[in-house]
Amino acid sequence: MQFVTNTPAKVLDAVGFDAWYHCLPPKLGVDQFRSTLPLLVFGGASTKPVLVAKEIDRTNVEHASDGTLRFVFHSPYFSFDRLEHSAPSDVYPDVTAAFSAVVDDEVTLDADLPVALYSQLAGELRAGSPQLPRFTPPLNHYIITRSTVDEQRRMGRARGLSAAEPFMPFVAKQDVLRDWLTRPIDDSFSVLDDLMASAGLDSILATSPINVQQLTGIAAPLVSDSFALYARGSDSIHLLSRREIPWVELPEQATTNDQFFAGSINRGSVGYEELDLSMSAFCGFGLDHLNSQAGSSLLRRWRELRAWEDLGFYLAGAQITRLGIEAALRHVEHGGPDVCEWDAYEIYKSVVAHELRAESLPLRVRTYFNHTHAGNRSHIPARATKHSLRPLTSLKIDAGLELYDEQGYLRAVSDITRSAVGTSEAETFYKLLDRALTVGVIDGCKPGLTGHDMFMAGMDFLEQDHALIRDLGFCPGNEATLAEMFGRDIGHLLGKQEPATVAFEKNNQQVIESGMIAAAELQWPYHDYCIGVEDIFLIADTHTVNLTRSLEQTPA
Repeated sequence: MQFVTNTPAKVLDAVGFDAWYHCLPPKLGVDQFRSTLPLLVFGGASTKPVLVAKEIDRTNVEHASDGTLRFVFHSPYFSFDRLEHSAPSDVYPDVTAAFSAVVDDEVTLDADLPVALYSQLAGELRAGSPQLPRFTPPLNHYIITRSTVDEQRRMGRARGLSAAEPFMPFVAKQDVLRDWLTRPIDDSFSVLDDLMASAGLDSILATSPINVQQLTGIAAPLVSDSFALYARGSDSIHLLSRREIPWVELPEQATTNDQFFAGSINRGSVGYEELDLSMSAFCGFGLDHLNSQAGSSLLRRWRELRAWEDLGFYLAGAQITRLGIEAALRHVEHGGPDVCEWDAYEIYKSVVAHELRAESLPLRVRTYFNHTHAGNRSHIPARATKHSLRPLTSLKIDAGLELYDEQGYLRAVSDITRSAVGTSEAETFYKLLDRALTVGVIDGCKPGLTGHDMFMAGMDFLEQDHALIRDLGFCPGNEATLAEMFGRDIGHLLGKQEPATVAFEKNNQQVIESGMIAAAELQWPYHDYCIGVEDIFLIADTHTVNLTRSLEQTPA
């Protein structure tokens, strides 16, 4: 009998592999980390435990391997080089294909797997799903008024303005920026009510810490293993937690029992976070017998529509991250013969820490992610190693921070990319990419456009220089357009994380709206190079405001 889990503690206990340290997707997907952690398949007739992971993690997990695990990868990572090679790839198209290739007939799925992933995997099994263990609902019950939640948002607004002030003199369009920074917070729940009505939902159940924070106004680190329930149009939110919440503004605990939550949601249709809610909780709350539907995307959209509320934190995060990256790249460009990836990463960290101290910012930060890798080592995002940067082809630093205010609320994330290049051809190409990003993509972003529109805007801008890009040696010499060859997105919205309802990619028809915040990126892996550039920007009513560029870096 094989057992399948992706719970980090269980994986660590079973095989000594630290999925949080080595893997990127769970760091990026704050509301879907349970769905993107790598799967461990072990037991049965298999001679080695198997780790099933996205290929984006390949460089890091293989570097960490001690030979006790077998790796199987899915969801191929884009590189132009693959267009030139006819050899079959060892990467499966998706997680279900990889899973079905490594499991035996008798499999036990961990009931802690999230509903969407559990259902995907169960659909690949020939045997019926096993009996789920008993689920005991949390018994600490709190009732929070929506006015209290919006008041917390207003307090966060003032904190964000304080965080933004040191960086305001260095960015363009300061009048527009200050207007958005000081707009009053209205009834945020009315936006959620409209989204729920459009989806035909009477109530919504949030379980990921970021969405519980969004619904309850309680800082995300305090509400792990908690469940928040909101009924459309209600004046209150119900919160159940396994541990008492140390938040002085909460009312007294209400008397409750095992049936309270199930009874409360048995009213019309209920949405739930299919990317986070465990299968055991889904069945334990009786959602499998109710009119329930997936709601992760709806809650994500709500955060994206209200991203402007935390604009000050996004501005501070963008500027701090940029300053750290640019200092690291200067060190690489002017350093000695022994400079390596790790040296660049150390400079990045030190500058981030310095900026926080020097400006006395009301912030706490945590690494969201950091990739510091030479193009001649890896095309796939990778943590820094001792890999030498002499001779330099390219070094790409793609980094982000989680930004918390002093009260512990997760307010924003940053996501910035810059590159150092070592040849004249690469320098010419990098400048072209930079202009395509700022002028072709960001300047052209408007409310009402779709993710597909933004993808084509970037590709069409570059297509004008297709021949030059080919002659410089940065794309294959076939007859396809760049849009046809390019196999990934060129950006995404930021709703306190990277995964978004709008990705700037082919066929994404979700619409961009005013007040959203996005990161546009052009990542270009080919031969010995992996070059990228990425900025964060605000989508205002009629135009955009780049939160990343300093005034002297902003194109005329």
